[in-house]
Amino acid sequence: MRRTFKYALSAILTAAIVMPAFATQDNFPDVPDNHWAFEALQRLKKDGILVGYPDGLFRGNRPASRYELAVAIHAAYVNLKSVTDGLDSQIKALGDRLNGVATTADVQNLRDALAALQNDVNGMKSYGEDIAALKKLADTFQKELAMLGVDVEALKKDLGDLADRVTRLEKKKPAVNISGDVNLLMLAGNSNNNRPGLDMDGHQTGVTAGGAPTGMTSDLTTLEEGAFTFSGTNDTGPKWKGTIVVGNMLDTFGSQSTFRYGANGGYAEGSSDVYLQDFSVKFDCSVIGVPFDAELGRVGYKISPYIFQRIDNTSYFSNDRWDDGLYRFDGGILGFKLGTAKLNVFGGETNNITSTNGVEINPIHSGPLNGEFGAYPVMTFDRTLGANLNMPLASHGNINLAYLVLDSLAGIPVDGTGANRLAVYGGDVDFKFGQFSIGGGYSKSDLQENETTVNNIDNAAWHVDGKYEAHSWGINGGYREIDANYLAPGDWGQLGIERNPTNIKGFNVGGHLKLSRSLTLRAGGEWDTGQDSNFGGTTGFDTGTDISAWNVGLTWQMNPNTDFMIGYQDTEFTNLDGAVVANNPANTSASYKWTTFGFGYRLSDSSRLTIQYQLSDISNDYQVVQGGGGRFTGGLLTTQLSVKF
Repeated sequence: MRRTFKYALSAILTAAIVMPAFATQDNFPDVPDNHWAFEALQRLKKDGILVGYPDGLFRGNRPASRYELAVAIHAAYVNLKSVTDGLDSQIKALGDRLNGVATTADVQNLRDALAALQNDVNGMKSYGEDIAALKKLADTFQKELAMLGVDVEALKKDLGDLADRVTRLEKKKPAVNISGDVNLLMLAGNSNNNRPGLDMDGHQTGVTAGGAPTGMTSDLTTLEEGAFTFSGTNDTGPKWKGTIVVGNMLDTFGSQSTFRYGANGGYAEGSSDVYLQDFSVKFDCSVIGVPFDAELGRVGYKISPYIFQRIDNTSYFSNDRWDDGLYRFDGGILGFKLGTAKLNVFGGETNNITSTNGVEINPIHSGPLNGEFGAYPVMTFDRTLGANLNMPLASHGNINLAYLVLDSLAGIPVDGTGANRLAVYGGDVDFKFGQFSIGGGYSKSDLQENETTVNNIDNAAWHVDGKYEAHSWGINGGYREIDANYLAPGDWGQLGIERNPTNIKGFNVGGHLKLSRSLTLRAGGEWDTGQDSNFGGTTGFDTGTDISAWNVGLTWQMNPNTDFMIGYQDTEFTNLDGAVVANNPANTSASYKWTTFGFGYRLSDSSRLTIQYQLSDISNDYQVVQGGGGRFTGGLLTTQLSVKF
């Protein structure tokens, strides 16, 4: 609409300029389709702003009279008025629909209507200048317009009213904004040499429900999920938002924070389910003169990977909702500004956050989630209360301190007592000096029975890291030690399929290099040893255990829409602790190797297709979780289609 109006003004203001003669059948007969003004004149004729001469010609090389310009001005005014009248009607109709009760079938139509209205309003951003130009032209051609029978004073008044209406329409917007995403994920596993595969999340691939090796047509899982986020559009006052999710992924993966390791069978399609990912109201407030912001409802929070951060349990599904690291709980977050620092106090319950089918959305667990080589019991927490202080260090760094208490209704036995609480405290610091940055952190986790500490030894984790980023390359490295009894609900890494490994210490290094504008090489490695032989039975590692892990990958950005990748990952364990109950205690080594090929294609700005095939090569007669141990050499084909709106 705005383009049409712009063309109208351009034609009016340049009609007295000599134009070359031209010819075509779809426009004015004397306008050729290769002329720079062809499209503008075609649109103006279609919209009735320019009608040409009685013989149907435009006669662009003839100077226009003032009367002809007056006719064009009046036609442009009528066209603009119909545009704003139409927008008024659209907004009124949308308001009526939003005030009513919408059915599920109305959601898509309402979203389309909102998008169309938004496009129309966006197209009016500079109508004010156009209306001002029309008012000036009306003054210039006042006499000619009057001779044509146009009430010039009324026209001027209407143009003034139009300017006010356009301003109001630009500010006016629907009360509710609707956004979201739709995802389709297909997982097809295949066996190789009559052996199933094992993916990075611990699922067997290429197996039947009974555990027998099979091909992709038999081991095919189709998952789908759609999320609809509703949020208020008000600029002042409390702001609210909520996300409703529909699909079968939650039941398939078990939750957004746990793993389903199984001796037999791989992925299995879960039941369709509905759950509320988040729903909260955020507002500013003050108590005894102290201002703060509050967010209440089903909220999400994280601190850092070593202290409080939800684990990513879906290596083959990319989605912000699943991968953002936020733990959701029913409660609230209070934020206090203390000069340049910010103190957040948060807390709530997680034990009642379930889907309509009773599946927990994101249970909060302690420390190691797999325990592939050990048998340390896992605590599941029902209530969380914490404080998080973030302080900037001038313009070069930041300090992040935290203390939180997590309660468990079930608890676990520890040294003859029942631990039902975990206190986690510590902090991180980082500095950046130009292209170089350094950081580190220290934290502890105390097991408690109510108010009494039952274990506060061998329960710390600390790390130091450094990174240098140049124009076309970068390198990073670090060192860390994680005690056997460190149980914070974080996400601090993966070794093989072991998540959040403990009782380890070692170095890591990584880097990337842009080989060209389209080729990027990435590589990394980690070398650890067991930290304490007293915990071989709970972690599988002792002082003689050696762990080496390395990876390399190459990405080719063929064009802005298409990319390819190939990657390789290898993790080796030797001298595992023989005291752990295992399939073959005499074989105290294990290796995990994955080779991955990937393809990505951007279908549009809001949709993407990703296809990936991963071949596993696992040798682990020692492992205990997968039942049966031995070799895994199968593969997994994944296809994900994502659409955002």
